Amino acid sequence: MTRLSSLIILSAAAIALASPALAKISVQGAEKLCKNEITKQQPQAVSVKVDKESTRANNASFTYLFKVKTSDDTTSKVYCTVDRNTDTVTAITPAA
Repeated sequence: MTRLSSLIILSAAAIALASPALAKISVQGAEKLCKNEITKQQPQAVSVKVDKESTRANNASFTYLFKVKTSDDTTSKVYCTVDRNTDTVTAITPAA
């Protein structure tokens, strides 16, 4: 019984300490931060949409590709990076 209890405790600790479990912000929360920051920087934006297939995540950050449509019907693409530890937008850069 002691062996089984130890195994359960170790498994629970491993799950609790797993990297995604420690992340402070979710994918959707980071996406919302980016949308808010992009609309602050580009007040002429009429539409700000994320390309879900281009979303990337690693232990340190989330990176999104957004399509920004402005009032004069021009469309541009920007990358937005959110630091997972500080819950802040660290970069918004034009996509090539």
